[in-house]
Amino acid sequence: MFTEHTEQSAPEASANLLQGVSNKMGFVPTLYSYIAESPTAIKAYNELNTLLADSSLTPQQVQVALLATSVENQCRFCVAAHSAGSTMAKVEPGIIEAVRTGTTPSDGTFAALVTFTQTLVRERGWASDADVNAFLNAGFSKAAVFDVITAVALKTLSNYSNHLTQPALNPELESFAWAPPSAT
Repeated sequence: MFTEHTEQSAPEASANLLQGVSNKMGFVPTLYSYIAESPTAIKAYNELNTLLADSSLTPQQVQVALLATSVENQCRFCVAAHSAGSTMAKVEPGIIEAVRTGTTPSDGTFAALVTFTQTLVRERGWASDADVNAFLNAGFSKAAVFDVITAVALKTLSNYSNHLTQPALNPELESFAWAPPSAT
């Protein structure tokens, strides 16, 4: 139903972004090929990614928040992509595996991040005061609350897009393939 675009087939406003992604990553994740249909969607995705790099979260925390959101939304493509991203960001393998398997990371800071992120997704943003305080008490700032919401927004865009388009994993991501626990 949806077109997996290349730089040649994408709308002009999306083609330049596909080229930029290819230059930066060395390949174009299939997600980008599909959301390129909408210059607005691909620009939003790209911009939110850029903004998160300047957030109060560390690169490792950003990747874990993106991974936790993707696991909660059961997005196979994004779980693979952010397992790879977490690995590249040097997140401890045990933390990555805990998030992928739905268990709590042993590291208290990452446990609080994963719990808060997944609560936001599951409760559609209706985190309780206790949820927010647990996150803050783990050492996160109030700004980080909104940075996690930004990460959830970014992944909602890609997770939902992937649910509709069902992209194949790029060869670069195949070693990080994941299936939701209910599908195994």
